[in-house]
Amino acid sequence: MRKGVPKDPEIADLFYKDDPEELFIGLHEIGHGSFGAVYFATNAHTNEVVAVKKMSYSGKQTHEKWQDILKEVKFLRQLKHPNTIEYKGCYLKEHTAWGLLFTVQCYF
Repeated sequence: MRKGVPKDPEIADLFYKDDPEELFIGLHEIGHGSFGAVYFATNAHTNEVVAVKKMSYSGKQTHEKWQDILKEVKFLRQLKHPNTIEYKGCYLKEHTAWGLLFTVQCYF
């Protein structure tokens, strides 16, 4: 099992197993907040443009941060509405959740 993948099968099912550093290219930070940073990126396999929210759950309050990530992932997996951004999934890399991926549409 790759480092960073949860051992609990119920929790592990919330996350894709791929390595996000290999899957997403051209990351450019577009925003930053107390919970993490948001990046513009491209899926290297599909050329789909996405927003990637990277959230660290190491350091102080690791358990609380991890619980917040789980709560957000579980909520967003259920969210399906035409007026919301589409949730694409979540990946783990060491102590960072790369996730809450959304399709980004550009209108010019």
